[in-house]
Amino acid sequence: MQSRLGGLRAATVVGMFAATGLLTLAISGCGESVSPEILALRTAHLLVEVPAGEQTIAKVREQLKSGEATAESEFVIKGRINAGDMPPWGTGTASFVVTEAIGHDGDEEHDPHKCPFCSRDIQNNIAQVHFQDGDGKLIQIDSRELFDLKQFQLVVVRGTAEIDDSDTLVIHARQMHVTRK
Repeated sequence: MQSRLGGLRAATVVGMFAATGLLTLAISGCGESVSPEILALRTAHLLVEVPAGEQTIAKVREQLKSGEATAESEFVIKGRINAGDMPPWGTGTASFVVTEAIGHDGDEEHDPHKCPFCSRDIQNNIAQVHFQDGDGKLIQIDSRELFDLKQFQLVVVRGTAEIDDSDTLVIHARQMHVTRK
């Protein structure tokens, strides 16, 4: 009788460990493997801490247009991954569109595409973010895969900037902090 009870206890303990293991997998996910190339790029470009000195997209545009800043000047902008009615992603590349993240009254839920004031001149509230390799070429990995990004996430991007021929602000990103909720 006692050996039978011991066997039941052992089976119960094994069952509890198995259930705990399954619960841990369910909570943490399956742990997708990430390629060494992506891990290296994430390590090089993603920041744990938010960089200081944020400026608005409009302010960066103004500084570049006035000559107060140059294409070599470093900027830090806070933006929301959002391109209005269009997808914000550069397909197959480490690029995406951000819009101004902070509204008129400091509200982080502000959407310039839907604001009656901001949407009049959306160009002042929008920027393209490009991550380049060591040769200055756009990284050929989709930013959603590379940085595990989702539409409407807040990001703080550090890099240089220029206004291209279509009057779009382009941030040549060096580093980025992603707000994950």
